[in-house]
Amino acid sequence: MDPLRFSYITNLIELLVRSKKPIKQGLTWLFLFVGSLFTATSLSACSPASMMSNWPGATIHDGTVYIAYQAHVYAIQAKNGTEIWRFPKEADNKTSFYAPPAISPQKDQLIVGGFDHILYSIDPDTGSEQWRFEESKYPYIAGALITDDMVYAPTNGNLIYALDRQGNKRWEFKTNAPIWATPTFDPNCACIYVACLDHYLYAIRARDGNLLWKTERLEGAIASAPVLSEDGILYFGTFGNQLHALDTRSRRELWVYTASHWVWGSPLLAEDQVILTDLSGNLIAVDAQSGRELWKINTGAAITASPTRIGEVLYIGNEAGQLYAVNLQGQSVWGQPKMFDGKILSAALAGDEVILIPMIAKDNLVIAINPDGGQAWSFQPVK
Repeated sequence: MDPLRFSYITNLIELLVRSKKPIKQGLTWLFLFVGSLFTATSLSACSPASMMSNWPGATIHDGTVYIAYQAHVYAIQAKNGTEIWRFPKEADNKTSFYAPPAISPQKDQLIVGGFDHILYSIDPDTGSEQWRFEESKYPYIAGALITDDMVYAPTNGNLIYALDRQGNKRWEFKTNAPIWATPTFDPNCACIYVACLDHYLYAIRARDGNLLWKTERLEGAIASAPVLSEDGILYFGTFGNQLHALDTRSRRELWVYTASHWVWGSPLLAEDQVILTDLSGNLIAVDAQSGRELWKINTGAAITASPTRIGEVLYIGNEAGQLYAVNLQGQSVWGQPKMFDGKILSAALAGDEVILIPMIAKDNLVIAINPDGGQAWSFQPVK
């Protein structure tokens, strides 16, 4: 085993050992995820058909869905599922993608990192490569953050790189463990918040990478992006079964909500509620000011994704392939969840007229449904 891969596996084993409350189901999920990523680092010895399976990373912008999965990044039309382009045009057994693509504010760049340790800038209209950044020695798992003039790209190698929009490195910041979460930008401090598997959340000055502050060591790893409210409150979950509310101005913790399992996905702010999910399959609403639980629905299967709000309805899928539609009072919109043949581990996306569901399934990579739950179309890449 090469030294880089050994160090990578060692870091994640240390993460498990450090956990104060290891739970069997959570460890199973993490080992499966680590195993798939380990396979991805071995792709040079595999054919495209043997590439690992894990959940796709997806985003939507101006009627186009960009989805990163296995050998390609795809652009498809949200209205009908027609493929516009794929990158690269031909599968390369050294390249695969998991990180959600990120589109620039000017809509002229799509940034996506690969398991081949390369960060790509792609033309969002044509799928042609604009530039690549090749300094990382580790895969990209988290999506990048793009601002007007910078790209912030976390890696699985304990580093976050800051590049200008032409792909030139401006600075790097080192953590103590891999970063699986997209950074969150705060214009009030001109800083980014970086959640890390080392149990810390870091506030880093955006222009030069200097550390402004970091939390005390928390009870568990943080695997998803923190969410910032308009009044400066940062909400984030941990693998220690907790959701934190942190005042970024005073750096004081306001409250902590304890879930029944790991909080993997980012929370969602909905008026005076914070909506979260956990690995026990719970969809939970808590009061944003106090952290008091308002309602909870158990879906019966693990949830790794963040909930998606479209109008007054929340959409969330689970490992069993069930898609729930719930209003902000915790009441079911459809009566029963919609069942799909596959796993829903990524967040739903809001199209103009449909809800888009990235899937892990034999026959469908994306399914589009109407607000009443009826299927509009499905997309499966042509080999």
